[in-house]
Amino acid sequence: MPAFKSNYFAGNYKRYGFGGNSFVCAVEFGKKVKSLLAGGKSGNISSKHFTDEATMYSHEEFKEVLFYPEDLSKHIEKQYHPGQ
Repeated sequence: MPAFKSNYFAGNYKRYGFGGNSFVCAVEFGKKVKSLLAGGKSGNISSKHFTDEATMYSHEEFKEVLFYPEDLSKHIEKQYHPGQ
């Protein structure tokens, strides 16, 4: 769901955007899914993932989405195990 926040500011007659999500996803059917985030993978400013994709975004570089289990298993940092 796209979200965009905008408002009028003092002395201006135009609305200016100041917040919201930015997600771009390109799908290549029959191949892997690729995506790009404007900032990072985390909304937590102290996380190492807060701005980890900002440079890629500024260079219009997409990354593979870790969708398939064999792709995801190579990048797991920690895993949740219910009941443990």
